[in-house]
Amino acid sequence: MVMESLSDGQLRRRTAWHRGRFRSAVGVVGILVATSLVATAHAADDSAAAGVSPRRAPACPSPYVVVNGDSWWGVARKVGVSMDALLSANAAVLATPMYVGTTICMPAGALPTTTSTTTPGATVPGSPTTVPPTTELPAVVPMAAFPVQGPCWYTDTWQAPRGGGRRHEGVDVIARSGLYLYAVVDGTLTRQALDRPGSLSGNAWWLTADDGTYFFYAHLAAFAPGLQVGSRVKAGQVIGWVGRTGNASSAHLHFEIHPQGGRAINPTASIRATDACRVTTPLPQPDGAAPPTMPAVPTPPPSSTTQPGTTQPGITQPGITQPGGAPIVTAPSAPLVAGTKWQFMAPKTAYDSAWGSTPLPGQTAQKIRVDQLSGVPAGTTGVVLRLTAQSVGLPGYLATYPCDLASAPSVSQLTYGAGETAVGTSIAEVVQGSICLFTSTNANVKVEVLAAQAATGVGVQPINATRVADTRTTGRLGAGSRLTLTPGLLGATTATQAVTATITLVGPAAGGTLSLGFCGQGPWQTPFTSDSISSFSITMRVTSVGLCLSSSVDTDVIVDVTAVWGGSTAPIAIDPARIFDSRAAGSPVWTAPVTVPIIGLPGVPSGATTALLSITTVSGEKATSVFAVPCGEGRGTGAVAAQSAYRVSSEVVAVRLGGGAVCISSIQPTNVIVDLIGAA
Repeated sequence: MVMESLSDGQLRRRTAWHRGRFRSAVGVVGILVATSLVATAHAADDSAAAGVSPRRAPACPSPYVVVNGDSWWGVARKVGVSMDALLSANAAVLATPMYVGTTICMPAGALPTTTSTTTPGATVPGSPTTVPPTTELPAVVPMAAFPVQGPCWYTDTWQAPRGGGRRHEGVDVIARSGLYLYAVVDGTLTRQALDRPGSLSGNAWWLTADDGTYFFYAHLAAFAPGLQVGSRVKAGQVIGWVGRTGNASSAHLHFEIHPQGGRAINPTASIRATDACRVTTPLPQPDGAAPPTMPAVPTPPPSSTTQPGTTQPGITQPGITQPGGAPIVTAPSAPLVAGTKWQFMAPKTAYDSAWGSTPLPGQTAQKIRVDQLSGVPAGTTGVVLRLTAQSVGLPGYLATYPCDLASAPSVSQLTYGAGETAVGTSIAEVVQGSICLFTSTNANVKVEVLAAQAATGVGVQPINATRVADTRTTGRLGAGSRLTLTPGLLGATTATQAVTATITLVGPAAGGTLSLGFCGQGPWQTPFTSDSISSFSITMRVTSVGLCLSSSVDTDVIVDVTAVWGGSTAPIAIDPARIFDSRAAGSPVWTAPVTVPIIGLPGVPSGATTALLSITTVSGEKATSVFAVPCGEGRGTGAVAAQSAYRVSSEVVAVRLGGGAVCISSIQPTNVIVDLIGAA
C-alpha cells in the first residue's frame, strides 16, 4: 500500500458531474479502527532512516523509568493520558525510540505509577544481561519455554483497539517469517484452525496444559509435520513456524493465555518472565532429533476437529477463527489476471490511518495503492471495498473515486457522526493501480479490498431487497445467542461467491457490539448505538455453512439481501456522480415512488440492467425505512436503509433497472440522496 497527497497538477479531469458537497452527516454504526504499534516498536531502526533523533526531555516532577515492553501508546494508557500529551511532555514524536532504563516525563494529569511492588528481574535465557524489575503486572502463568525463536520483540498491547470493533486479547511477538514456534508447556494440541478466506487467525494451534490452561498461537506460516489435534507435545518442542496468515499485515505470533480454560488474561507478564527474544539458536528438541525444516508448501495435519472433553462447558475458545464451511466458490489456483469479472478474496487491508496514529485530514485527497495486494491482479480496473471511518471530532462523509479525476466528486459512500464510527461497502475504479479517497472532516479510515476485477469470477445478480430474517417475528436475539442463516435462505447457489445485505437493528437494550460473518471465516464485529433503529450494508463471501450473527446485548435484527454475487452480469465502476437529491428538489421522498433515471447517464452502458448506488438517507422527525426497486415493480419485503429520527446513513446497493430507472420510496417523509458509482 502506498499513500500520497495529490495535487491538481497530478490529476486529469474526467467528468463534469461535480456539484455542491454533502457535508452534514451523523453516523449510525461502525467499527473501531485498529491501532498498530509496529512503527513504535521498530523505532530504533526507523528513526535513523527518517532522520529523527531522540530529544532529551527537560527535568520534570513526575519521572517514569521505561521498562521492557513499554511503548508510547502503552505508557500513555497506563497513566491515563493521551499519547499526544505524553509525546509533547517529552519533546518526542511517535518514531522516537524508548530505551529500557531511561527516564521519561509524565504530563500533567497522569496517574501515579506503582513502583513499590515489582516482579523480580527476569534473566533472559542465553544472555548475560538481566531485564530490569518491572511494575506490578497481572498474575504470571508459568511457562517452561518461550514461544518464539529470536530475534524478536514485543510490547504490551493488551485490550488495544483492533479492526472490526475488537480488542486485542493477547500479545504480538514480532519475528521474521520462518522462525520456530515452540510449545510453552507440556500439553496436548486440542484444536487447530486452517487459513482460509476471511480468517483472522490464519493457521493456528490451541495448546492445552493438564490443568486446562490453554495457549493460543495464531498466524502460523506452517504446522510442524506429524502433529495433529490430540498430539502430546513437550515444552520447547517445535509446533510450527512464524508467519503472516490470516489478518496479519506483517509476520508475527499472536499469543493468548486462558488460565484453566477461562477468559484470556494479559499474557505480557508471562512473556516477560520467560523472555528469550535474544536467543537465536534453535532449542534442542525434547526427543533429541534435529529441529524440523519448514515445508515449502504448508501441509495441514490430518485432523482439525476438537477432541472430546478439551473445551470446558460454557467457555468459548478464542473467537478469531472457528473452523467451518469452505467457500462455495474457491479462487483459481493460477495467478489472477485482469478482466471484467469479480473475484472475491479474504479481506486485504489497503490502508489504515491508525497504523501511524494520524487521522486523514479533512478536505484532502489521498491516493491508495491496491494492485500490489495479494489476490489483486496487476492491471485490475476495479475493486470492491469495505470502508470504516471514525470521526475525530466533526460529522462528515467519505468518498472513493478514480485518481484521474481533477478533484473529489460530490458524492458520499459512507457517513459518520461526531465522535462516531461507521462501516459500509463500496466499489471503486482503479487507475494505474490506485484508488483515491476523500474525507470531508478529520477521520481515522480503514480501507479493505474484498474483491477485484479479474478474467475469472462472477457478476452480480441484484434482487428486490428480500427479507430473510426478522427476529421481531421469530424471537428476539438474546445477548450472546446466535442466529444462523443458511446459504439457501440467503439465495446463494454453488456459483455464488458473496452476497450484499442490509443489516437493521431494532430496539437494542443498550449500545453493544454485533458479530457477524459467514460461519467459519471468523466474526466481523461492529459496535452500534442504542438508537431505536439503525442499519448498515455489508458484502461478504459465502461459505457452505451460512451467515452467523450474534449480539452482545438483547436486540431485534432484520437481514435484507439486496444482491447475490454469482450472476453473469459483471458491473463496472464508473466516475461517481450525484444523480438525485430530494433536498435540491425541495420535496422529501415519501410513499409515492420517485423515479431516478439511470440509462443515458455518463459512463452507463446503453444496455445496462443494473445500477450500483450509494443511497444516503437523512431522516426527519420520525424513524423511517427506504426502498429502492426497479420502476414498474412493487417494492419488495426488504429495505435498503432504516434508521431513527434525525440520523444520516449511507448504504451501497445493487438495484435492477425498470424502464432504465430506479424508483425510491420511504415510509416517512425523508430526504434521500442517490449517487451512481457503478453499472452493468
